[in-house]
Amino acid sequence: MRFWLFRRVSGSASAGGGHASGTSMNFGSFEQAVRNRVRLLLRRTWLVAILGTLLVAGLVWAGFYFSTEMDHMRIAAAPINREFAAALSDQMGRSHNDLTLKLVDTADTQAAADAIASGHADLAILPATADSAMRWPVVAIVRQNVLALIVPAVKKAKKSAKIEKIEQLSGRRVGIVTGNEATADLLGVVLDHYGIPRAKVTVSEIDPKNIAGAIKNNQVDVLFVAGAATGAAISQTVKAATQNGDAPTFLAIDQADAIAKRNTVFDSVDVDAGTFGGNPPTPDDSLKSLSFGEYLVARKSDSESAIGGLAKAIYSSRQALAAAMPGEIKIEAPSTDKDADIVVHPGALAYLSDSQQSFFDKYGDDIFYGMLIFPVFGSAIAGVASYLRRDSRTRRLRLLQRALDLVRKVHAAPTLEAIEQLQIDADNLVIAIIHQSEHEEFDETVRMSFAFALDQLRFAIAARRTAILDHAAGTGGGAGTAAKAAAA
Repeated sequence: MRFWLFRRVSGSASAGGGHASGTSMNFGSFEQAVRNRVRLLLRRTWLVAILGTLLVAGLVWAGFYFSTEMDHMRIAAAPINREFAAALSDQMGRSHNDLTLKLVDTADTQAAADAIASGHADLAILPATADSAMRWPVVAIVRQNVLALIVPAVKKAKKSAKIEKIEQLSGRRVGIVTGNEATADLLGVVLDHYGIPRAKVTVSEIDPKNIAGAIKNNQVDVLFVAGAATGAAISQTVKAATQNGDAPTFLAIDQADAIAKRNTVFDSVDVDAGTFGGNPPTPDDSLKSLSFGEYLVARKSDSESAIGGLAKAIYSSRQALAAAMPGEIKIEAPSTDKDADIVVHPGALAYLSDSQQSFFDKYGDDIFYGMLIFPVFGSAIAGVASYLRRDSRTRRLRLLQRALDLVRKVHAAPTLEAIEQLQIDADNLVIAIIHQSEHEEFDETVRMSFAFALDQLRFAIAARRTAILDHAAGTGGGAGTAAKAAAA
């Protein structure tokens, strides 16, 4: 088509005596070329409709993919909870392909709390007694910890020196067994409630391996330990405090109800006889004590769907997790009441209240309305394409009208100078047609129309030029001969 127009321009320039040879053709800038291609694409209504449909389908698929892609979460755990975190991670890997847990090792409970607070972890296992534990929404209760104040069995002990009540701890030596949830602050809560000055109690830390030696060397009067009632921490301490078959005794926290009312992180609990194990059974009678929860907490910004999937995995794997750590783990669901002391993560709450939503539950309405709205956009696109087609047709008609106007002007041209000016206008018209061909693709009918109009214009110019020359020759003899020579 361009070669045809080039030949047409060349023919017009030759017919005009080379006056249009100095006119340069400007095909537009790169931006104009891109714009032309876009407009050319929009005129293909069926192609635009197909591409639009593919785009919408791609967006729906991308939304589905990113909403169901694998979630990677980091869980911070102190050494005492590291085994549970590893067991939970293994359980997720075996049964839940869309959720993986990465263990973040921390030195202690405070470090685990700092990890989730700083954003280095998405989850953390924290006791309710930790300073920041209640700041985070709870996913699950891992276990209930029990406080145990154990008085070792000592042969030949004087009855007057035997410790039977917490009030008798003043002036005594309390050894805090390490490797469990027992801390000096936790012991301080009990001492403060009973009005025992902390300064009057000698507190030290004892490694579980050194308990028997410390008792034998008379280094402690009472052992303090906190953990699962049936867990290894308390049972091993009880075993080490048993001397020559004599079981240790326990200090009852008889004011546990009052402490729990003053501090909501605690609950009052009655430990049944024989819960701590041992031979003979320990305790030998029901024991009043305090308990507090060990929570799996999450960041408030964690995805509800991800936490909902985690909650589902945890609660459906409770038996497997308990079997992995016998006596240590007892998964429980936190209270979902509005007036509960702890806040449940919305994702876990959705699972516990059976209100979890699938992908289509969440986005079904959006997809439905999108399918209703998409034809509107399709109609708009078709309208734009139709407008562009009409606009192009208008420009083509205008160019043809310019050619017809030039033909009429040629017939009325009085002089050769007017003919030469009309020849320049004809050359400019050809250039305009070439520019229009850059905007759109001419079909055979359009090319025939332009060819006919340009031929008519060229013939009209040639005929009018001849007529003027003949008229000049008939009126002026020699002058006419000279004019013909000049025209030639």
